[in-house]
Amino acid sequence: MGDDTISGGCQCGAVRYEISGPLENVAHCHCSMCRKLHGALFASFGDTDRDRMTIRGEENLDSYESSPGLARRFCRFCGGQIAVVFDRAPNGMAVALGSLDPGQSPGHDPASERHIFWESKVPWYDPADGKATATGYGG
Repeated sequence: MGDDTISGGCQCGAVRYEISGPLENVAHCHCSMCRKLHGALFASFGDTDRDRMTIRGEENLDSYESSPGLARRFCRFCGGQIAVVFDRAPNGMAVALGSLDPGQSPGHDPASERHIFWESKVPWYDPADGKATATGYGG
């Protein structure tokens, strides 16, 4: 892959990936499932086409269908969240931005970021970053 390659993987290194960047539709999800699965106030994702992503150690990925038609892919050893795949977009993948390697960037325009499932955010924290918010996935 070229100079615009984005690399990442799980905590233990059993799963590694490279993406011919940049990622698109970067969103910070506040739904209760993302919060619980990531153990965080929200989880950040960026979209890519599967054919732009090379995964080493794919046999070490497991899946959990957290909602009908939505599967979360994670390392079966360390539990590191790698991506979400949707039945409605079989060639797409939402990469968990927390899995990017140190120093890596999604390569997107930060002004295009948004918060989704804003109605589900925890009431005691507001990122106050001025980014757009949406109910559910938004329009």
